[in-house]
Amino acid sequence: MTSRADLSSVAKVEADSTFLSFSQYTTIEQAQSWYQGLIKAISTFKTMPRRCAIARENDFYASQRTMGDVDNPNG
Repeated sequence: MTSRADLSSVAKVEADSTFLSFSQYTTIEQAQSWYQGLIKAISTFKTMPRRCAIARENDFYASQRTMGDVDNPNG
């Protein structure tokens, strides 16, 4: 069974920002390798969505989303 693994716009911006910061302190090849590893790790959630436990703070963020999420206005 395949699930969806969506990233919020905030997560995408943070990943890109981290890549840019990382590339300033290492080689561009190392930064690209890190970024590709991140994308690969995220994509594993498509086939193994329960491989990581739900974070304790999930309930807090779930209550925040009910007030209106930028990426999911319905939810």
